[in-house]
Amino acid sequence: MNHRYFFFVLILFQLINLPLFSQNDRLKLGRTTSIQFSGFARVDYIYDTRQTSEAVEGLFTFFPLNKQLDANGKDINAAPVTNFISIASRLGTRFFAPDVFGAKSTAYIEFDFTGTSNTNGARMRQAYTNLAWEKTELQLGRTWHPFAIGCIPNIVALNTGAPFWAFNRSDQIRFDYKPEKALLSLFAVFQSDYCSLGPVPGTASTSLKSSNYMRNAMLPEFAAHVAYKTPELQFGTIGSVKTIKPRLYTMTDYTNSKGAKYKTDETLTTCAVQAYAQLRTTDWIFKAQATYTQNTTESLMIGGYAVSSTDPATGHEKYTPTQYMNYWLNVDYGKKWQLGFFAGYLNSLGTLENVAGAWYTRGQDIKYMYRLSPHLFYNINNCQFAVEFEYTTAAFGEIKNNEKAKIVNTSEIANFRTNLMVCYYF
Repeated sequence: MNHRYFFFVLILFQLINLPLFSQNDRLKLGRTTSIQFSGFARVDYIYDTRQTSEAVEGLFTFFPLNKQLDANGKDINAAPVTNFISIASRLGTRFFAPDVFGAKSTAYIEFDFTGTSNTNGARMRQAYTNLAWEKTELQLGRTWHPFAIGCIPNIVALNTGAPFWAFNRSDQIRFDYKPEKALLSLFAVFQSDYCSLGPVPGTASTSLKSSNYMRNAMLPEFAAHVAYKTPELQFGTIGSVKTIKPRLYTMTDYTNSKGAKYKTDETLTTCAVQAYAQLRTTDWIFKAQATYTQNTTESLMIGGYAVSSTDPATGHEKYTPTQYMNYWLNVDYGKKWQLGFFAGYLNSLGTLENVAGAWYTRGQDIKYMYRLSPHLFYNINNCQFAVEFEYTTAAFGEIKNNEKAKIVNTSEIANFRTNLMVCYYF
């Protein structure tokens, strides 16, 4: 069955049975299997003071666009934009079944409406199977990326703090070992719709988002997570190594489709490291995170990679990744009325080598960027009302390719976003 129709069948089934069970109740599908529904209906109103780099019909914003001057010297991107939209609404279904190999077995499938811009197609967000023993767990399927699970900002915006925070759901194999107050997790992560940027085959520099770059490298992303957890305090660190193969062949003249092709096995291996901490009291929640990244465009972050050298005889390319430091802080106070604040900052550290060719990046000319966003939630029964003001500034500059992509002569461009949200949880 097409997953779009399956989604609506589940919604109809939920509505029919809504008076019969609450969010924590399970509906029996047979003598040994049951299902539990969860999710929300959400509507957002957004207003931006200028054009932004964005996705999901403006709900997900990255940074304000740089100036684009017309023939009279006027900034084309200095134009406000607004939207009122409900496509972030979501439905999750958790299945419970008999034990497997002595482990409690569950499966989870989740959909939303953000699959295709301007058509609001249903999209699978998560789908995984989980086997849980006393101190170990095995999870197989699509869920949040390792860099997104340690500490998650609590804000109104759908971007959840990106690009300062890693926003990514990927198919993966995850193994957890959970001794008392500790956690050790190992991951093998594969790309699908959250994927790397790279060249379009047979072109010199045209950029494409594709999982083929990792698939052709024949290696998943390997990650490890070590954490300490109590109800009040948790902190941890995560590291990963990723390899992609941007091209299968190169050419000396990409304008001639029938020209000579030369097979290449050149890959790019990059790493990323994250540290985080969270403190929870009766009324306060403090969260903080720092992440060093190389080529994490698949996690909707700033950066990527570029060509560092090209062999004139064959077109053979070598690559160098961008480097960024990303920081964010999130503070919340209260329960029914919840007042909070998010602050994010990122800074370019340049590339590992000089750049001598095409870029495959997001925001490569941004030297630094920061975001300040206070928010207020009002929670009553199943409903949540929220308002958030998000001020984002990006410093655009000139890239010195022969100085490891040092960015100079910067100028700041800012956007002020207002986000009003109403959400009904079930």
